Amino acid sequence: MKIDIEKIQQYLSEIKARHREIEELLLKKSDPEILKEPWILKGLKYTLIEIAEAMANTLQHILAKDMGEPVVGYIETIIRAGETGILPESLSKKLRPFFDFRNSLIHRYWFISDQSLLALVRDNKNDFISFIETVEQYIKHRPTP
Repeated sequence: MKIDIEKIQQYLSEIKARHREIEELLLKKSDPEILKEPWILKGLKYTLIEIAEAMANTLQHILAKDMGEPVVGYIETIIRAGETGILPESLSKKLRPFFDFRNSLIHRYWFISDQSLLALVRDNKNDFISFIETVEQYIKHRPTP
């Protein structure tokens, strides 16, 4: 089966847009300012969920259509993306905690302090861009039948 390039580009555009929103927030407001505003924090968390879901949708589509390998669950998706070479193993391993974090936000079974969350976002937000660039390179250089 063929992957739907338009669908992949739509997911990647969504990740770029959410990344840009995070960048703008972190440039405009300091951590103490953000921590004082519960709705801003909730918005940031929701934005992170949207990014994780767009990443997972991207990888699930490629795994299913390009590799004939349907996967279930976010963690399996990021692991298989690294194992199959869609993403470098190093990026897959680096993003796995982000996927764990997405699950914890949705299912509320693991808590992280808001301060720690902000530090992680500031330190690792460029991984979202690395993901986009890697997927674009994969699409550009993948073998076509």
